[in-house]
Amino acid sequence: MKCISFSLISAVVLLSPAQELPLPSAAHGGRGVIKVDLNADGHEDLVVSNEVGFGVYLFVPTEAAKKNLEWLPGWTQVMREGKRGDVGELPSLVNQKVKVEGRSVVIGAESFSFDELMEVVTDKLLAPADSMKTFQLPVGYEVSLVAAEPQVTDPVFIDWDERGRMWVAEMGDYPFAEGESTKDGRVTWKDGVPSEGRGLQAGRIRILEDKDGDGLYESSTLFLDGLKHVTGLACWKGGVFVANIPDIFYAKDEDGDGKCDHKESWYTGFTAGNPQHLVNGFCWGLDGWFHGANGDSGGSITRVKDRQKIELGTNDFRFNPQTGEFKLETGRTQCGKWRDDFGNWFGNNNSNPGWHYWLPMGWLESHPEVVAKSVRSDLTPDRRVFPSGTPARRVNQASSQGSLTSGCNIMPSRIEPGVVYICEPANNLVQRQVLDYSGPTIRSQRHEADASRDFLTSTDRWFRPVMARTGPDGALYVVDMYRAVLEHPEWIPAEMAKRMKLRGGETMGRIWRVSKGEREPFKVSMASANGWSRDVAQRLIVEGAGQIDLKELEQLASSASRQIKTQALFTLKLLGKKSAADLVKVLEPMWPQVRGAAVIAAGGSTLFPEEMAMLSQKGSAGPVAKVPVIENLDPDRQKIVQRYLPASGLPGDAKRGTAVFQKAGCVACHRLGNIGVEVGPDLATVGAKPAAQLIEAIFDPNRAVEQRNAVTQITTHKGEMLMGLIGAESPGGVTLRMAGGADVAVKRADIKELKTLQTSLMPPGLEALMTLQDTADLLASMKAAAVGVGQAR
Repeated sequence: MKCISFSLISAVVLLSPAQELPLPSAAHGGRGVIKVDLNADGHEDLVVSNEVGFGVYLFVPTEAAKKNLEWLPGWTQVMREGKRGDVGELPSLVNQKVKVEGRSVVIGAESFSFDELMEVVTDKLLAPADSMKTFQLPVGYEVSLVAAEPQVTDPVFIDWDERGRMWVAEMGDYPFAEGESTKDGRVTWKDGVPSEGRGLQAGRIRILEDKDGDGLYESSTLFLDGLKHVTGLACWKGGVFVANIPDIFYAKDEDGDGKCDHKESWYTGFTAGNPQHLVNGFCWGLDGWFHGANGDSGGSITRVKDRQKIELGTNDFRFNPQTGEFKLETGRTQCGKWRDDFGNWFGNNNSNPGWHYWLPMGWLESHPEVVAKSVRSDLTPDRRVFPSGTPARRVNQASSQGSLTSGCNIMPSRIEPGVVYICEPANNLVQRQVLDYSGPTIRSQRHEADASRDFLTSTDRWFRPVMARTGPDGALYVVDMYRAVLEHPEWIPAEMAKRMKLRGGETMGRIWRVSKGEREPFKVSMASANGWSRDVAQRLIVEGAGQIDLKELEQLASSASRQIKTQALFTLKLLGKKSAADLVKVLEPMWPQVRGAAVIAAGGSTLFPEEMAMLSQKGSAGPVAKVPVIENLDPDRQKIVQRYLPASGLPGDAKRGTAVFQKAGCVACHRLGNIGVEVGPDLATVGAKPAAQLIEAIFDPNRAVEQRNAVTQITTHKGEMLMGLIGAESPGGVTLRMAGGADVAVKRADIKELKTLQTSLMPPGLEALMTLQDTADLLASMKAAAVGVGQAR
């Protein structure tokens, strides 16, 4: 038996070269630290426990590091970490007799196996009543529970039908369905299967009812089981459309028992993969179509009834529930494509709180000669979040604490004009922003009551809000998936994933109601101030199931409320009682709330002058900044990275760093303050990341490239080859954002081949232009810019 004794531990002796890699903060000073190879990979790991805190850190060798996940060389895989008194605390190693016996560490009289030490410790789960006590809201708001396990589990999406029943999409098979694994196969669906031997759950659709009207949905009926990564639904003619890879299908209860009797696929071919990047939706549009989000995965879509093929590409979509027509829409939204009361569309992805899709596909289809530079604009540059208590440490991108990393479902309130809610499950919060309609595109800023806080926060680390939408009573309903881990194993080190409760909470789930105490009576009406009520009333009229009072609709079309007026006008057009010209005539004076998206949806053909001014048919004529020419390229990138890592310890000068930014040609693809071109990330948004990660990104840019940042290569019929990032895609062509800042529009008729490469647009070889001191100065400039952005916001 191997036995190594550490008598009265007070410091650590490095047993092997550590390449001067930094220690975790708890290990600074060397007190209460031992090194031992816990996972038998030939590298010593750290076990730390002292008056500062405790932690278990696995060593990541250089060859295993992946920059995009922040698994950097060193002791960066954090299996557990905390302060004295936190969950998972280890006995102090200071002034203790410690020894390693076989595969155990003995601390005083206590023994811990290596496997126990490597277990990823999570906070204790809370009962609904206890979880509710952890919520923090602005003054005047209150929260109540409307549904919880076992009535509902794993909820990710909700909607209500005309009877007031809540339909719930439950993703019970998160993060893996049976047979799935990470791309490298290192973590599979078998990891994290419940110990009691229960098999894997599937996706489900459930119907909840509040039969006694007390606000609690006490009745639960399983409508449909056996689904794969269900991501959304929409009510239609007594049934629901469901997004369920690889299909969108329609399902209905035909005998009144609340269970599905009829199921038919309408569209198929949506790409499978990470359940956080799948087709999702749906949102009812003023045009009488359902709108959905791409999910970042795309697909080659087949309309089942006639086998028509449509390539989804980088677009979102909509479909007509009456005719089955399927059309592309501008945008590539990751999770949740939603509109306001005026027909303006919004979406986002995990790292961007929101986009306004200002250029509709309908306009681009009628102008195939136009290849747009962009079809969307950022709502806000503010990525800050304000979680309750100590920010949770992510298993990847740990430096992103305090920043949006899991944004989803940017949802305009349907009863509070101009307010949008954004869910952030990784940080256990819901953010509130206010839309600003005054400019050529819609912008947003924090609500005045949320300047240094977020709307709904919780110290319960299992609280995972994934949707916050207006309900039939005017309150905000928050969908809480309630999971220990809400991160796909593709983005977790395999060593950690196999020791985490990947399915922890899979038998749980909550839905919360947030309001100022009032409850509106349930009513479906076109005259309602609640947009949910108007949507359902309009949908029922389109279905042929709703009562039509044309006189009332005409009166509402002259309403003082722009929201009610807009929806009444669209409804009259859908009934054939108003022409496109009639609608456009009334809609145009309602700028800036009403914009080109609504005009085109109404059947108009023009955008507003402010929007036309933003269009650039040809893109910029040439590069805004010069791309450097690099010679003497060393193909062994990691050696270069190691050579430049010491720059992280050198004092840097931010002013000199700005000059380096220009000299090295970084201005060709990045912004730093007011200098440069934003092709890749604005360096102020990444300047707070660890220096080692930034150094690797600078000198080994192709080490790991996210799919959405991969280079697109276009070969034209004339033999020209262009490479850049897709800025916009339309029926007429593709716009590439090139290194140097040039926007090059390429008509589809001119494209011979278009393919995606697994490389970055950033060139390797910057070591030919930068010294160690240059690197330290550039890092200092980036850090200063990051601090400045935070203060400005």
